[in-house]
Amino acid sequence: MNKYSKEFLNKTIQIWQPYSPTPLSLNDAREITGNMTALFNFLITEEKKSQDKSVIRNNTSLKIKTGEEVKKI
Repeated sequence: MNKYSKEFLNKTIQIWQPYSPTPLSLNDAREITGNMTALFNFLITEEKKSQDKSVIRNNTSLKIKTGEEVKKI
């Protein structure tokens, strides 16, 4: 069973073809889609991690607050 419609894969080829010197296939489009999905999942995860940590400056000490726990560095 295909995860993506043929229409979606053809649109992917249309978008990415200008960046490839060789003709892209449906399998190439599947790989591109998988790679882009993985990239955006990674970026979303990193953004969430970044938002979970807030940095608090207190004169000369630096504290990192993660959830309810505050660690002094």
